[in-house]
Amino acid sequence: MDIKGKKIAIIGAAKSGLAAAKTLYEGGAKIFISDIQSEEKLKATLIKENLLDNVSYESNGNTDKVLDSDFIVLSPGVRPDIPVLVKATEKHIPIYSEIEIAYRLSKGRRLVVTGSNGKTTTTTLLSLFCREQFDKVFLGGNIGIPMMSFARQTTYDSVQVLEVSSFQLETICDFRPDIGIITNFFENHLDRYPNYKAYIDAKKNIALNMGPNQCLILNADQQLMLEMEPALKCKTAWFGRDIKDKKPAVTIKNNNYVYINANGDETTLFNINSPKLIGSHNQENIMCASLAAILAGVEPKRLEKVVKEFSGVEHRLEWVREVSGINFINDSKGTNCAASITALKACKMPLILIAGGRDKGTDLTEWVETIRQTARGVILFGEAKDRFRVALEGVVPLKTAQNLEQSVNIAYQWADAGDTVLLSPACSSYDQYPNFEVRGQHFKELVNKLSSK
Repeated sequence: MDIKGKKIAIIGAAKSGLAAAKTLYEGGAKIFISDIQSEEKLKATLIKENLLDNVSYESNGNTDKVLDSDFIVLSPGVRPDIPVLVKATEKHIPIYSEIEIAYRLSKGRRLVVTGSNGKTTTTTLLSLFCREQFDKVFLGGNIGIPMMSFARQTTYDSVQVLEVSSFQLETICDFRPDIGIITNFFENHLDRYPNYKAYIDAKKNIALNMGPNQCLILNADQQLMLEMEPALKCKTAWFGRDIKDKKPAVTIKNNNYVYINANGDETTLFNINSPKLIGSHNQENIMCASLAAILAGVEPKRLEKVVKEFSGVEHRLEWVREVSGINFINDSKGTNCAASITALKACKMPLILIAGGRDKGTDLTEWVETIRQTARGVILFGEAKDRFRVALEGVVPLKTAQNLEQSVNIAYQWADAGDTVLLSPACSSYDQYPNFEVRGQHFKELVNKLSSK
């Protein structure tokens, strides 16, 4: 992709937008950054990233200045239907996600993970598997490392292991995985999409450009995935507890993870007790990552060493501390009801849940029922607390807080020795934090300040 001399507008000055600005500027493009931050904050960010003297910018909103560009790069948190982008579409100015531009600038194979839950664990584990076999492995995408930050460093023998979100897949054009992976579908992001189908359709975009030489890995335990197969133009592979005679696949048989090739030949990978990761949800992640690794060329014998050492990712069911006999668990990455349900089921009872944040508008029925079965109390904070309180009243004792600091203090005073306090918000963080990582880090800091009682 030739970007020298091109006028490129970037909407959004978070991680992805800043990485795109740096890489495209280094490639000779003329960069204009448009962001809703105040001028003071945006200018401070550009100074910190050594970009202030290299780009033009506007703050406090997106104006028609964005339209004076050859194309627009959209950060994943920016809705594609904001007024300036509607105008851009009318003027036939191309709008691309950061991953689309990174795809065009990068080389090598791409193993791409999407889905509602389990993406980060699966992506991280897959990258570790690949590093056992290949020399040049890049980990990035929605995992917190923008693709643009390493796109120009890749070579034809590189392997990129990428996590991508539905937001990023909305504005792809040529982006094509060599191996695509959908971990699962659960209701999510209904604050962004008009309905569940629209959200699923965005996820399905991962296969938009995949053909006979590519392979899409799907979850055989989900009916929606089974229904996808006839319309696909690419090869498929499957993971799950009930693979329904589909192959190639990875499943669990006789307490072992087993790979089944296209001919039906079986290879035992390792025992279910070998991995450090616990929980049925992590068994799915392990099956999925193992299958992708094998299809990418990793020798099956190399997998067990990795699963014996890998203990999981930060902010996902992460044990923080025990204080006064109370265990605190950070599941800030539990940003939807399905992820929060998984966390509730995985934690030791008695349990006090801290939940809330920016409401995604999803159905709460199953979440409420799981709370009824697992939690002895719930503390609610953030924008979602009123809707959550209405749904939970009469189900479990409730307390409300203004913020996470109050929530942690209330939980500590409420909890007894032997209890677990779980932060699993079932919401995004954007009402009070820039991302779930900052929220999770703040939770850990608050917990680590607690004194014995």
